Amino acid sequence: MNVHVSAALINKNGRLLAARRADGVQQGGEWELPGGKVEEGETSVEALRRELEEELGMMPRSMWLYDTVEYDYPDFHLTMECFVCRIDADAEPARNPEVHSELRWLSRDELLDVAWLPADVELARSLTYYWDEAFSDQLL
Repeated sequence: MNVHVSAALINKNGRLLAARRADGVQQGGEWELPGGKVEEGETSVEALRRELEEELGMMPRSMWLYDTVEYDYPDFHLTMECFVCRIDADAEPARNPEVHSELRWLSRDELLDVAWLPADVELARSLTYYWDEAFSDQLL
């Protein structure tokens, strides 16, 4: 089975937004980038806008594709399109407790301090090297 998701790389004040999955949710307690499944008939961008509204109560001003992660879990194959998202300077995410138990802003040096979902680990590692390039204002 193939699962297609969109994920957001939201940087604010030099920190990346990470979300801890709520207990009772598959892989609860592990950390992920905000986002979710792309539904039939949706583009990846449309899905990410919908998911960010549902999960965080916010909409990105702009977004661009950073990377596509392919990962094989034991019972499905994941394709995760990861977008750098720009938000308004005064925007604050509101945690949806049904989805996430905690939100955290991580600095570049803290990226590997949380227990990421397996598919997110390599992406977090790559961001430690390409942080400046990923979040450069010139790209947004």
